[in-house]
Amino acid sequence: MRLFRTALSRTATLGLAPVAALLALGACGAGEGGPDRPGGDAGQSAPEATVYQGALTVIETEEHGPQLAGVLAQSYPPQGGGLDVAGWDWGAVEHDAAAGTRWGSYIVTGTFDGESFELTEEPIPTGEVDMDDYPHLEYTEPEAPDPSEDLSEAELQDIVEDLTERFPVIVNGGWPDAEHGVARIDAVLVTPQIESYVAEAYPEGAVVFSSMLRPIS
Repeated sequence: MRLFRTALSRTATLGLAPVAALLALGACGAGEGGPDRPGGDAGQSAPEATVYQGALTVIETEEHGPQLAGVLAQSYPPQGGGLDVAGWDWGAVEHDAAAGTRWGSYIVTGTFDGESFELTEEPIPTGEVDMDDYPHLEYTEPEAPDPSEDLSEAELQDIVEDLTERFPVIVNGGWPDAEHGVARIDAVLVTPQIESYVAEAYPEGAVVFSSMLRPIS
């Protein structure tokens, strides 16, 4: 069974800002002032969630609800899945359907709540837009940093396989870039969980992510 890449992925980094600093800040503020004292939390608003945008395939099968897919099996109907999409309405968009499967390619905009992608704008079928109007979604290969350790091509391939197996919902695949000494990983979205794992498991700079969802605010 052949696989093909959906939308603008090369196989296709986005990093969500670590939440540790925000948690630490909240902890420091607690106890330093009540609601009636200067320095308390009164009047402070929670940080706004990052809004992302990307051109991806949304697919729903008899096995799962609407999901953002980075890679689909080249069959009819296509097979695959990925990150759950909250608030999706097939009745509001043009799409294909066959054998209990519905799918289509769209510009999607929304936020990530830690478990699913939540739409903040109506999806737009990619067939109705000129992608030249979305230059920020064009695939570009990120520059590779100088890794803190030299890894062999076999070790880099092991990293690719490890991340693909551990995070199948968000990782599409990748390849060992032996020239620059890094593992390049294509992802739908890089979550804090995968960032934390990479920081603990591999040498600094050994992994370079590319993402199909790009921050726009």
